[in-house]
Amino acid sequence: MTSNNDDIFNLRNLAMERRQAREKLKDNATETRERFRPSNLVEEAKDRALDQVLKTGKTALVGVKAHPGITATVAATATLIALRKPLAKLITDHKATNDNPTEE
Repeated sequence: MTSNNDDIFNLRNLAMERRQAREKLKDNATETRERFRPSNLVEEAKDRALDQVLKTGKTALVGVKAHPGITATVAATATLIALRKPLAKLITDHKATNDNPTEE
């Protein structure tokens, strides 16, 4: 008789564990469905990107403060590279007007 009661007790425990596992699975499935909704994925990606940009910006700011001379040199070089065609045209036009002065 004791064995029969133990079996019943074990079956009840198994039934309760199964029910809890099923409820947990439903909750996990609901959470997963919610997390993988496209709008939530986009929002999460935006948040991560913003965090990364802020982190990178802070790192860059520390680098600029630590090395202002190098930063100025790099900025000046980048500016000259960006403006190379207009500067070349300005120099060429200036040389052309000085080489061929018009007589008045």
